[in-house]
Amino acid sequence: MASHIKCPNCGLYNTNKEYCTNCNTLLSYKKRRELANKKAEKERRERERIQKEASPSFYNKYKDHRYLIVRVFVRVFHSIWMGFIAIGMFIAWVFSAIAA
Repeated sequence: MASHIKCPNCGLYNTNKEYCTNCNTLLSYKKRRELANKKAEKERRERERIQKEASPSFYNKYKDHRYLIVRVFVRVFHSIWMGFIAIGMFIAWVFSAIAA
């Protein structure tokens, strides 16, 4: 079955084409969606890359500091923080086990 699509740019009717034969405008809605999704995914990855480069975590920023006292403080602080996280996870697990 032939598909007649009117070009939104020049008004020419095209049969079974993804691009207009007159002005080379994209006609296929499926292809437009694919291109838009690829572009959005590429932009999302670029934003994530920039965000990771622009804002390192406190630990990653200071773990290799040139002063020993700063490195020690950061590692001790990080260890204490991981301990609190582990205790919190254990408490959450106990409550969920009791509730179930």
